[in-house]
Amino acid sequence: MLHRLCTSSLLLIGIAISAPGALGAADAPAAFPASFYAAAPPATVFRIDAQHSSLQLRIYRAGALAKLGHNHVITGAVAGAIYVPADATTRCADLYTNVDALVVDAPAARAAAGEGFTSTPSAGDIARTRKNMLGSKLLDAERYPFITAHVTQVISGDDSSEVRIALTVRDHTAMLTAPVVRHEDGDDLSIHAHLRTDHATLGLKPYSALFGALTVAEEIDVEIALVARRERVTSAGSAPDS
Repeated sequence: MLHRLCTSSLLLIGIAISAPGALGAADAPAAFPASFYAAAPPATVFRIDAQHSSLQLRIYRAGALAKLGHNHVITGAVAGAIYVPADATTRCADLYTNVDALVVDAPAARAAAGEGFTSTPSAGDIARTRKNMLGSKLLDAERYPFITAHVTQVISGDDSSEVRIALTVRDHTAMLTAPVVRHEDGDDLSIHAHLRTDHATLGLKPYSALFGALTVAEEIDVEIALVARRERVTSAGSAPDS
């Protein structure tokens, strides 16, 4: 039941933004339709603030000629919601990011990434990396405009949790587990998660050039920072407070 409720919320979002490219970096829907709450018990929804929530991917160079390439930082906005039923230990979330809005090697992101990201890719390097990333051999942004994640809580502590993530990239869904740190202050909730995965797990094949002498490494470091605000559901079938 819980999975169905969270999944239905993502489907409702998808209906609202079904046209490819319709979602801007901060254009998360203002509220779920009342029909979503009609099937739900009394609960709280934390709406993700897409302007202050982000996904960061750190991609690494590999191969015999790796020194000719660069490590890359990919960043994007995150939208969606966290759903908290009466039993808060079974909270879940549905999140998504617009693939076409992903940014390659923003200077501030590279500076914050630290060691391994001190080189400066040229404008041409960045443009080629982005073209390859969005192309049909990798993310295929034209056919699959969104990366989505369904998140369920596995183990809860005072201010941290281990969560299970069903992450869908293209038409492939990978099951991942990640530790998260959260901070709740009144109606505001912040969450930070960091995990390492790889291209194979996500159903992707790393970019390769020069007959494999210059490639993208399998490993991907993923960092997610969420800022959300509480929306209260007062009773089954009622919309959240404004």
